[in-house]
Amino acid sequence: MFGWIWYGCDLKYPIRIFPLLYCRSYYKMEQHRKVRKPLKRQRIGTKASSLWYPLDNPSMELSLNKTLPCGQSFLWKRYWKEIDNQEYWLGVVDDTIVQLYQVGTLGPIYFQPIQSLSATSIEHLKKRLSELFNLHISYSSLLEEFCKVDPRFETVIKYTQGARVLSLDPVECLCGYLCSANNNIQRISKMMQHIAQHGDYIGQVEQHKFYRFPTLHRLQQVTEEDWRSHRFGYRAKYLVQCIDRLIQLGGMEWLLQLKQLDREQVISQLMQLPGIGHKVASCIALVSLGKHDEIPVDTHIWQVVLRSYLPQLQGKTLTERIHREIGEWFRGKFGAYAGWAHNTLFVGELETSRMGPRNKKEAS
Repeated sequence: MFGWIWYGCDLKYPIRIFPLLYCRSYYKMEQHRKVRKPLKRQRIGTKASSLWYPLDNPSMELSLNKTLPCGQSFLWKRYWKEIDNQEYWLGVVDDTIVQLYQVGTLGPIYFQPIQSLSATSIEHLKKRLSELFNLHISYSSLLEEFCKVDPRFETVIKYTQGARVLSLDPVECLCGYLCSANNNIQRISKMMQHIAQHGDYIGQVEQHKFYRFPTLHRLQQVTEEDWRSHRFGYRAKYLVQCIDRLIQLGGMEWLLQLKQLDREQVISQLMQLPGIGHKVASCIALVSLGKHDEIPVDTHIWQVVLRSYLPQLQGKTLTERIHREIGEWFRGKFGAYAGWAHNTLFVGELETSRMGPRNKKEAS
């Protein structure tokens, strides 16, 4: 008799189906065959899935390397596996550890839950990943429009193709940007890892431990002294005060209802919270509250604006009024998805900062 057997196999060919002859000799042969598992050294208690599932991301629309490590989310881990000479990303979606693999720089993406999940849960996880990467938005179409109104984008996108705006959990996003003041991505990531450790432990893969991101009530139990002992510095005070105030206002429900307000109201409401100024409020609004036309202005974007768009601001200080002026200029030029144009320029600035002077000049 013939039948079909599914195999998890080499990551270059995520799923294969083989027609097999069910016979005793073949069965014995299979018992001795060593099939390489993608996460052979995983240490969590439940059995890892051996199957990889397609995210069905549109071609040329998403680059993991231009999206995950570029200052939006600080908890995804990139690692290289010598056994198959491939790069992977590990992160948590809700309470599931997920591994991502991309074919090439802008090719198909496959995901693998480390825990065994039902078919229904797999579909839900795929939906959540699609929401995380805002896959319902055509980034290619946006880039075409950006290039029409600003020819400079034709050069910028050579370095930023696939750099999408994420849609993060609002509490995680708020904590990440509270830690971002006078800080760098590497140090913010370490601080966020410590914050995550106050949530429920899920498991460990390779050397990385993963946790469900803690609730506000769980974080409220952490004292300012505890945060300071882990080198949060002056941010410890704002973290404690902000969490207390959020809970008074209604917690996660209060944050989620901000999505229903217009952009200016969202910024105004967020700036009521301790430690949150205009830039941090703009980041939270863009990356977790669906305000795609909001423009965070940090030192990178400030330099782009002075160099390429509004040179008349040279010599001025980046005040809240100037921040709003820059935001209005971006919205006037790039429209309802001005925040995506901003993100493209931001990632372009990060990429060109790693180049030599000649290439940097060409990209400006």
